[in-house]
Amino acid sequence: MITTSAAMMTNSSLTQHTQQLTEDMVEMAQKLALSEDGRQLRENLVSRVQGILNTEWPKEAKIESFGSYASGLATDSSELDLVILPALQDQGQDLSQPGRYQDLFVLKTLFQRYSMKDVEVVSGARVPVLKFTDHKTGIKVEINYGHSAGLYNTRMLECYVRMDDRVQSFLYILKAFVKARGINSPALGSLSSYCYTLMAISYFQTLLLPVLPCLQDPHLIPHNVGNPGPFGTIRMVNVAFTDPARIRPCLPKNSMSLGELFIGFLEYYGSKFEYKNACVSIRCGGVIPRDMMPTAWSRQEFAVEDPFIVDFNAAGAAQSMMNIVRHEFQAAVQALRDGRGLSAILTERQPYRV
Repeated sequence: MITTSAAMMTNSSLTQHTQQLTEDMVEMAQKLALSEDGRQLRENLVSRVQGILNTEWPKEAKIESFGSYASGLATDSSELDLVILPALQDQGQDLSQPGRYQDLFVLKTLFQRYSMKDVEVVSGARVPVLKFTDHKTGIKVEINYGHSAGLYNTRMLECYVRMDDRVQSFLYILKAFVKARGINSPALGSLSSYCYTLMAISYFQTLLLPVLPCLQDPHLIPHNVGNPGPFGTIRMVNVAFTDPARIRPCLPKNSMSLGELFIGFLEYYGSKFEYKNACVSIRCGGVIPRDMMPTAWSRQEFAVEDPFIVDFNAAGAAQSMMNIVRHEFQAAVQALRDGRGLSAILTERQPYRV
């Protein structure tokens, strides 16, 4: 039986642990954040890629960045995600046409001519991409042709990141944790950084005092936004979300520390989330029942709805991998509650493969 004084000592120790964890998280996030030199190198690289297209590409096109760099979550080692947006008169075409896919092979030859390294077309991905390493900076680049869904996601994720100072630091540490623990390699069967980001936003939305609102709440969007959808004529996609400046601050405001939020997140997905019955959905404010999702998802262990392409499960990991993810989360909670600190959960191991 735990006495009152012993319980008070335990609570006091836990408070000290979370305070130290918060300080360590803030310090590490600042170290992980993209440096000014890294930002400038990427800006220059985008300009050089645009210059190559302007000089060599027979079709009018514009380069846009998306992903971690554009959303404010990049590190100096992050890849650079780019999309080639075709001329306005071509944007309504069906992007599944073979010609668009063949364009990547033409671009492969073009970038090889400009001395880019390790140039290859990855055709097996959900969205085919051209990958290369910039010969001047060593930055890895992925380019897709015309699939602009990432631009919409990036803009919205950037809004979420900017709404609360804790979110950016939290996501930097979360990405460092899942990478170190080998559960961030989609090619090997685990979850993507994008999926973990959606999981974090959902957790922030579902707290008793939310850290983040739902920017896609139809009651917050002032009017219907007409758009052709990111996939041209393949499907119509509603990419509307509200301007965060239109949302009044929640009262009372969530005052949890960064350390408390991180431990809470790990506990939530490690042992509390109802994987069989619930689906992560930041579009709907956090979580929705599985029976509201596509029937095919019932056979999948974990469901994380893409906020715009709502029939795409951003998780898709097998049950054996999700067991590993839960185990890593539970072990991290125990380590942090024991006061072993951030370094204990960032020890590196080889990526899991299932």
